[in-house]
Amino acid sequence: MSQKLKQVFTPKRLIIMTSVLILLIPVFFVSYTFYKNLSQGVENENLDDHYAKRVKELQLEISKEDPLNLRGNSTAKTRVEVDVSFNEENPSRTELIKNMHLMTHQKISARSKWGAIPMTPDNIQQSADYLELLKTKFKIGDSMHAELKTMLDHWSQGDFSQTDKEQDRLLHFLQASRGFSNGLATENEEELFILNNFGPDYLHTLDEATYTSFEESSP
Repeated sequence: MSQKLKQVFTPKRLIIMTSVLILLIPVFFVSYTFYKNLSQGVENENLDDHYAKRVKELQLEISKEDPLNLRGNSTAKTRVEVDVSFNEENPSRTELIKNMHLMTHQKISARSKWGAIPMTPDNIQQSADYLELLKTKFKIGDSMHAELKTMLDHWSQGDFSQTDKEQDRLLHFLQASRGFSNGLATENEEELFILNNFGPDYLHTLDEATYTSFEESSP
């Protein structure tokens, strides 16, 4: 029997079989990634047929953008709060940082995201107002105030080019050990995250003009 096996599994055949297996591994991995992304389905039950179809299109496009799932950006449905929420009677800088952190989730790429608040001009403005309240009440140091103000200034101008680094900085303030970003979300990833979590009414937050026009119309 052993002699027959030696005849079947010759060194040359073993090399060929090993080479084929090595070549098949990435094919299998890519296929699995496509299946995983497409099998998520429509997570937001409130979407109409048009946007449900759009979700499936985005899942396919994202699989093409990251076929090996190297970034693994989470676009799944999570716990959502539509508006920021602050306690003005007992202001807390931690409360502000937590809200700002949740606002970054639609703009960044990370394998895990717990909670989300839409990055709307109004939420940004309320956060900026609360930051000034913290300063008035001596609840925040000058250095942290300046850093958070810079972030909010970026966002209010529609500049999210540094949001991944800003999100990581917010996590640092919260003394977190996980949830750090691996870059910015692509436009498709952000759109899918918005549809899965906030719905189509918040797609305008993809457009830089949403923020600049709000800034111009503010008193």
